[in-house]
Order: sequence, then C-alpha cells, then structure tokens
Amino acid sequence: MNALKLGLALCAALATLGSASAGLAQTAASSASSAVVRVDLSAGGASQSLALPRGKSAIVELPVDARDVLVTNPAVADAVLRTPRRIYVLGVTPGQTDAVFFDATGRRILSLDIRVDQDTAAIGQTINRVIPGSRVRVDAMNNSVILSGQVMNASDADKAVQIARAAVAKPEQVLNMLSIAGKDQVMLKVRIVEVQRNVIKQLGFDLSAVLGQVGETQFVLSRAATFGVNGSLLGGVTGGYKTDTTKQPVMQFPCVGPGWQPGKLCDVVTRDGTVASNWDTATVKDTAGDPGLNQAESTIKAFERVGLVRTLAEPNLTAVSGEAAKFLAGGEYPVPTGSDNTGRISVEFKPYGVGLGFTPVVLSGGRIALNVSTEVSELTTQGAFTLAAGSNSSLTIPALTVRRASTSVELPSGGSMMIAGLLQETTKQTLDSLPGMMNLPVLGSLFRSRDYLSGETELVVIVTPYIVKPTSPDRLQTPADGLKIADDVSTLLMGRLNKAYKVKPQATAGRSYQGPHGYVIE
Repeated sequence: MNALKLGLALCAALATLGSASAGLAQTAASSASSAVVRVDLSAGGASQSLALPRGKSAIVELPVDARDVLVTNPAVADAVLRTPRRIYVLGVTPGQTDAVFFDATGRRILSLDIRVDQDTAAIGQTINRVIPGSRVRVDAMNNSVILSGQVMNASDADKAVQIARAAVAKPEQVLNMLSIAGKDQVMLKVRIVEVQRNVIKQLGFDLSAVLGQVGETQFVLSRAATFGVNGSLLGGVTGGYKTDTTKQPVMQFPCVGPGWQPGKLCDVVTRDGTVASNWDTATVKDTAGDPGLNQAESTIKAFERVGLVRTLAEPNLTAVSGEAAKFLAGGEYPVPTGSDNTGRISVEFKPYGVGLGFTPVVLSGGRIALNVSTEVSELTTQGAFTLAAGSNSSLTIPALTVRRASTSVELPSGGSMMIAGLLQETTKQTLDSLPGMMNLPVLGSLFRSRDYLSGETELVVIVTPYIVKPTSPDRLQTPADGLKIADDVSTLLMGRLNKAYKVKPQATAGRSYQGPHGYVIE
C-alpha cells in the first residue's frame, strides 16, 4: 500500500514538472513573435546562427528526435525541450553562446551560434510613433544601438538619436547611420555696417629766448609742445614771431685826418685808415648783440581733424542644412613662424577683413537654427611687433583691431536678427605746460599745449536666413549681362564707358520697378 502511494506521488510530481516545463515553453513562445530555425540534414549536419533580443525566444525544429542539448553559457541563453523535435531557446542576458543538439546515437544534429542583444523593438516603435513619416530601423550589437533608415530632415534625425540615447547606458552607445530624405538649403543674407568717427584737436605754443650779449653770460629760456597723444603735429597751421638782435643798425664815426678842423668831416680816411662808407647813414651789420634780448621766437601750432569711416558688406552665402559655410572679404598678411639653420624664414598667412561663418539646421515647421560668427578686422600699427632682421634693418609685423560676434539663434525663413550694441569709445587727452603756469588766467594758455584724440566705433550685424531651392538659370541676372562697351566716338565725345545696358526679360518678369534701376558704370 505504501509503495503504491509512493508511486502515485512520484507520477504526480513528474506530471507537475512536465506541466511547469510546458507552461514555461508556452510563455516564452507567446511572449513575442518567435523566430523559427529549421535544420536540413542533407549535408550530414548543420551549423546555424541565431540572434535573439534579450527576454525573447526562438523555436528550433529538428528533422529527427533530439536526446541531449548542451548550452555552453546558460547565463546568456537557455534551451527548453518542448518535444524531441521542437526546442525553445530563450535569451537571458546580452552576450554570445552556442547550443549543440545530439540524437539518441550521440550524433550531432545541430550546432547553433546564439547572440543575445538588447531588445530594440520598443525603441523603434517609439521613434516611428514620435516622428511621423520616418522609416527608422533599430538594430542592436552587444550594448550598442544602431539607427538606420531614412528621416525627413536633420531635426528628425536628432530627435531619433535622443530617443535612442534614453534607452542605453551611455550616449556614445548610439550609432547614427540615418539618411536624410531631402536636405534643405539655406541662404544667409548678412548686412555688416560699421561706422568709425575720429576727432583730433591739437593746440600748442613753442617759446624760446636768449638773454645776454654774445661772449658774455647768457640765459636761455625754451618751451616746446610735445603732443603726447599723437606724438607730433599732424597738420594745420604754424605761425609766430621771431626777433634777432645780433644784427643791428651801425653808423661809422667821422674821420680825423690832416688839415682837420672842427665841424669839418673827412670823407676819405677813417681813424683806422679805412674808408668811411656810411659815416652819415646807419647800416644793419653783424655785431655781438646787446646786453638785453639777444634773440627770441614764439610759435603757435593749431590743428583739428574730423574723420568718418563707413564699412558696409553684404555677403550672401548658401549652405546645405547641417553644413558649415564661410566668407571672407579682405586679405591675408604674412607672419613669420620660424627659421631653419640656413636663415630661411617660414611664413604663415593670417586673414583679415570682413569674415562670416554660419551653420544652419532646418527644423520642423520651416524654422532655422543658426550658429553665426562674424568678424571685422583691419591692420594697425598699434600693438605691432618689431623684430631686428639685421644690423641695419628690422621687420615689423602689424597687429589687428578686431570686432567679433558669435551667437546661436532660431529664426523663421525670411526673419531677421540684429546683433547690435558693439560700441567702442576711446578718448585720450594731454595738457603740457610749465609747472605752476597752467592755471594762470589768460597768460596760462601761452605756457600750455593740448593734444586731444577721440574715437567712436559702432558695429551692427543684420542676419536674415532663407530656405531656398534651385531655379532656372534664365531667371538669374549678373552685372555683366547685356553690358556693351561704348565705341570710340561715345567715349571721346561723351565720356561714356558703356553704350547700353539691357537686362534679361525673363529675370524681371512679373516685377514692377519705379525710377532708375539696374547697374550703372560711369
């Protein structure tokens, strides 16, 4: 009786274990659409590969009954025998392993290479749902995710990458292999306006005097305007007064000779035996000066300048969405970078002028994201570097004055953005004078000099992006279209360089102009 109860309990346990295994296999098979691996034994054996998402299963159908199954790494994948000819393979964790199936005689039926990757079905469904019109395929390799397929624009591609990064541990585990269906082209119209205003005022007095007779003790007084800001008088008017007492009117003494009588003058011989040629007149001659003022000079220097410089550049650039474009209107200047053993100097050229660089990205809804950088630079001697190039020569490398702006904005097509407020104001002034004489009323201005320099600079940049498309070349016009050079008669008699200027009728179709228009060459 006890043996019978034990046998019944054992049968019930085996039935429960079989039911549990069957339930596990059914759950794994119904968890997702399972892959099916069928084996062909016509070649005497088979080796196949199987890629499984983590947590998903695959069905292996064998042509003969399998008795043993060997899984190298059960932590990566597990095999469950539903029937002798149908086996369920479950993906446990990402990794690689293999499973070998044997029949009752010990012959190898199938060698299955299994690779378990991250489940990407949810990522692909989310991307295709959030981004309408996209056809994105998500593949997994180890712990990385590969995005392939096609999206409408660069903004949709960026969104797909952000969604995929949320499902991985590290952002660099997402590989973007997406292609954009049609890349938009963006034309950037930029207007760069710079105004510089300079004011220079210079007023100075130079004084010099020598007191005392030549050959005796003399006193010297001198003062000169230095113009400490600009270094020297830049122009204007110089005027003054100069006196020199070393040249004075001199009259000879009357002579005394034989037969001389009081009141009677000798017009032949002087006292020292010379002829008295100007005994009755005074003539200016060089003398040793007088004990008073010997010579003096006073000069006033005055100059004023008002300058206005206007820089206007309107570069237009077109670039594909997501690509960078650059523009430079100016030049390049050489900068020595080194020399070799023979003394030859290597030179590198640096750009200057009006520069523009931008990278557009077309977003959804026709909006454009821009990274814009603009620069206005010019050569200057202020801050220049001078290098001795020999015993009697030197090399001067100029410096640059730079106004630079860089920003990131988002604009609609045809909308404008202004970069303003780039102001610079410089004021320099010096007053040179004799100590204690500057503050004297009226007379103090004779002992001081003024040098004044003021500079104001304002830079304004207006940026306007457009989404553009190619057009027919007949609708494009250049300044050389229809230009005719004037003949000799028109040039000599009328002073004309161009005879006529006609525009393309296709380029102006549908447009109405008021007043003179077109290109004029004078």
